Amino acid sequence: MATTQTTDPDIAARRARVAAMRGTRSNRAIAEALGVGEATVRRDLAALDAERAAAELTPAPARVDAPRHDAPARRLLTLEVDDALADALRILTDATPGARHTLAGYCAAARAAIRTVADTVQEHQRHGRAATASAARRPEVAP
Repeated sequence: MATTQTTDPDIAARRARVAAMRGTRSNRAIAEALGVGEATVRRDLAALDAERAAAELTPAPARVDAPRHDAPARRLLTLEVDDALADALRILTDATPGARHTLAGYCAAARAAIRTVADTVQEHQRHGRAATASAARRPEVAP
């Protein structure tokens, strides 16, 4: 079965709302909240899952300016997650439509955050601005 992303803004908006409620309500409760049938919610969830699977299988285009490394393509990073980091992962996962609070969801959120920060640093470097810890410090406010 071929999957394609929808171009109908009404369907896309409904699917975004379905994705936001996913995991917090039953399909029936989502359907009732949106004024659609439960079968519509099931189809939307299946379409969202298919789109996500297709996106995961599609290789990202290679960036021309991306640095090349001699290290293997996949490496394992073991990270101890304290309470503050766990809260940050939950916040990032909540902000991602369709994301689930699973280990895979948290890993995806962490990867996205790392990439975003790296892109920001790279952008600053391209424009000649130093991306140092001193530049990132917050100004101190007098009491």
